Amino acid sequence: MGSEDTIYVAVGGVEESELTLLWVLHNLKPRKVCILHVHQPSKMISSMYGVDGNLAEIIFDQQQIRGLEEVGKDMMNRILDEYLLFCSQAGVSAIRLHIQMDDVAKGIVELIRRHNIKKLVMGAAADEHFSEGMWLMSEKAQYVNENAPFSCQIWFICGDHLVHTRFETAQSSNAPSPSGSSYLTSSTEAAGIFGSTVSEEREESECEIELYDVLHSGEEGSSNDQLFDRLEQALKEAESSNQKAFEESDRRVKAEMNATRAMRQAKMLERLYNECKRENETALAKQNESLENIKRLREEELSVSREQNSILESRVANSESRMKQLEDELSSAVEQLQVSLKERDELQIELENSHKVIEELLRKQAEETSSTHMDQFNLDQLSVSEIHDATLDQLEICQKEKDELLVELENTRRINEELLRKQSEDTSNSHLQQPFIEFSLSEIEEATEDFDQLYKIAEGARGSVYYKCALRHTEVVIKVLGRNSFQDSNEFLQEVDDLIKLRHPNLVNLIGACPEKRALVYEYVPNGSLEDHLNSRNDMPPLSWQSRMHIATQLCSTLMFLHSGKLVHGNLKPGNILLDDNFGCKLSDFGSCRAFSLVENSSNMTESSNPNPYLDPDFRNSRRVSHSLDLYPFGIIVLQLLSGRSTQGIAESAQSELLNGGNLSSFLDSSAGNWPHQVAQLTHLAIRCCDINRSRRPDLASDVLKVLETMKPSIASIAYAPESNEDSEPPSYFLCPILQAVMSDPHVAADGYTYEATALQDWLADHDTSPMTNLRLPNLNLIPNFPLRSAIQQWQENR
Repeated sequence: MGSEDTIYVAVGGVEESELTLLWVLHNLKPRKVCILHVHQPSKMISSMYGVDGNLAEIIFDQQQIRGLEEVGKDMMNRILDEYLLFCSQAGVSAIRLHIQMDDVAKGIVELIRRHNIKKLVMGAAADEHFSEGMWLMSEKAQYVNENAPFSCQIWFICGDHLVHTRFETAQSSNAPSPSGSSYLTSSTEAAGIFGSTVSEEREESECEIELYDVLHSGEEGSSNDQLFDRLEQALKEAESSNQKAFEESDRRVKAEMNATRAMRQAKMLERLYNECKRENETALAKQNESLENIKRLREEELSVSREQNSILESRVANSESRMKQLEDELSSAVEQLQVSLKERDELQIELENSHKVIEELLRKQAEETSSTHMDQFNLDQLSVSEIHDATLDQLEICQKEKDELLVELENTRRINEELLRKQSEDTSNSHLQQPFIEFSLSEIEEATEDFDQLYKIAEGARGSVYYKCALRHTEVVIKVLGRNSFQDSNEFLQEVDDLIKLRHPNLVNLIGACPEKRALVYEYVPNGSLEDHLNSRNDMPPLSWQSRMHIATQLCSTLMFLHSGKLVHGNLKPGNILLDDNFGCKLSDFGSCRAFSLVENSSNMTESSNPNPYLDPDFRNSRRVSHSLDLYPFGIIVLQLLSGRSTQGIAESAQSELLNGGNLSSFLDSSAGNWPHQVAQLTHLAIRCCDINRSRRPDLASDVLKVLETMKPSIASIAYAPESNEDSEPPSYFLCPILQAVMSDPHVAADGYTYEATALQDWLADHDTSPMTNLRLPNLNLIPNFPLRSAIQQWQENR
C-alpha cells in the first residue's frame, strides 16, 4: 500500500493536526494524501481491565462497553471526515487509515510496518510552541524516530514549522543523541516533563487502589447489602462521570470543528476580499481613463465650437455688409426710377400738347378750305398740302422723341426689375438660410434612438442611409454617408463647406452636420418625391399639368443656377426631386456628386452591371464631365412629367408620336388635364436633351426656359398648388413665426428670419435675442421684405 506518491499524515488533536496537514499541502504539494490515525480505547475501561477482568463485568456489562467503544469510534470518524473534506477543498485526493491501540507511538510504528509506508509527516511537540534549535519534545515522536523502519522518511512538524527530518539512508541520521543541547533547552523544562508523567501515573494508581480498597473493605466487616449499596453508588458515580466526560469530549470536538470551519471561512472571505479589491481597482482605473477621454473630447468639441463661432460671426458681418450694399443700390434705383417717371410724365404732357396743336391746326385748315372759292382750289390745295406735310414732319419728330423716351423708360424699368429681383433672391436666401449647426453624435443617437430602423426612410447610393427624426424641435432628415462616400474626414468637411455656400430656394437646405458620424442634417420636405407622385405611391392623386410644368420650370432654373457656379448635379432623378406642401421643387443630393467623384464611381461600372437610366450615355463612354451631363436626365424627367410613363424607351416613343403627324394625345398623360398647345414644342426639346450626341442638345436658358416661360401664363393661376381653391392654406413662409398668422408688413431681422413688423418690435422692446434661435442679435435693424409682401398680396387677391 505504501506508494511513493502518497504522503501519510499522522493526525490526533484537531488544531495541531490541522497545522501539520496545512504544512504538507503547502510545502510538499502531494498528489495523494493518506490520513493516518491511532484510536485509543477509553482509559477508564483499560484501567478496569488492568485491575481485574471480572471487575469490568461487575461495573459495566458487555453492552455498555460496546456502547462506549462505538461513541469513541464515531468521534474518530467525524474527525477523519473533517480532514478528508479539508483535503478535497484543497484539490488533493485523500484516503484514511486507522488502527486501535492503547499506545499511539506503537500504533504509528505498527502501521508503518504493515503498509510499508515510505513517507510520513507527524507532530513533534503537541503542547509546545516552535523555537529555533528545538528537538523532538514528545515521547511518541522520539519513539517513532527511533523504532520506525529505516525505509520510511519522516518529517517532524511543530505548528507550521519543520523541526527535524529523518531520512532513510542511515541509522545515525535517524536517531540523534537525546543528550545534545538541542534535546532539552533547560533543566526546568525537563523536570516539568518528568513531573507531569509521574503525576499522571500516580493518579491512575490511586484510582485503582481506591476501588480495590472499597471492594475488600466490604469483605472484612460489612454485610453484603452494604457492599452492593456501595457498588451501586460507585456504578452511578462512574456512569455519571462517564456521561460528563463524553459530553465534554463531544463539546470539545464540536468546538474544534466550528473553529476549523470559522478559520476556513475567514480565509475564503480574505481571498474574496482581495479579489474584489483587485476588481475595484481595475474598474477604477478604467473609469479614470474613460473620464480622461471624455475630458479630452470635451476640450476638442469646445475648440471646434469656438472656431465655428468665429466663422459664423464673420459670415454675419459679411451678410450685414452685403445687406447694406443692397440697400444702397435699391435706394439709388428707386431714386433713378422716380426721376425717370418724372421725365416720362413731362414728355407725356409735352406729347399731348403737341397733339392738341396739330389737331387745332388741322381744324383751322379745314375751316379755311371750306370757305375758299372753288376757283382757287388748286392754290388752296397746294397750301393745305404744304401745311399737311409740315404737320406730318412735326408729328414724326414728336413720335421719334416719344419712342426714344419709351426705350429709355423700358431700360430703366428693366434695370429696376433686375435690382428688385436680386434683392428678392438675397432676401429670400437670408430668410431661408439658418445658422449652420454642428450636432454631436450623442444628440443624433438620442433623436434616432441609436439609429433604430423605425426612423429609417430610405437608402441611397454608396451605402448612404436616410433617417427622419426631430432635432431641437425641428423635423429633419439625417443622411448618414456610407463608407464609400468619402475617403477621409477632410473631404467630408470640404463637402460640408461647399454645401453651406450653395443656397437657392429650390435646393434642399443644409441645417447642420455631425463630422463624428459623417452625417448631414437637411430640412424635412413633407410632400415626398416626384418619383412617389409619378408612381402614385401611398394613393397619391395624379399631378395636374400646371403642377408638372411648374416643377419643370423650377428644375430648369435650379440647374441653371448650379451650372452658373461651374457645378454639375450628376445624380438627377425623380427620387432626388422633393416637393413641399405647395408642390414647390426642392432638389437634393446635389453635393455628393462632384466631378472627380463621378469619374471615380463610373470607372467601377461594368458591362454586366445594371445601367442607370438617368446617366448620360456619352459620359458612360467618354468619362467627360460637363453641364451637358445634367441635360440628359432632365430630358428624361420632362418626358416622364408629360407622359407619366417609365424610363424604358420613353424618348423613342415620343419621337415616334411626333413623326406620326405630331398628334401627342396617346403619349401625354390624360390624368393631368387638357395640355396647352406649347406641349409639342416642349416635347421636341425634351427629345433633343436625350440625344446621345451632346453637341445637339439644347441650351437650358435660351431654348428650354424660353418655352416653359410661354406656358407660364397658363399656370399662373395655380401659383404653388396643383389645384386652386378658395380655402387653400397659405405657404408656411407667409406666416409670422411669432403670431403664426399671415403677415401684412413683413420685415427681415438680423437673424435672417422674416417677421410681422409690429410683432417683432414688441418682442425687441423686452429682448435682444432672436425669437427663433434665442441667440443674441448683432443689431436691431429691420429691413422691409418687399418681394414677400408682393407675393402675399398676390396670393390674397387670387383667393
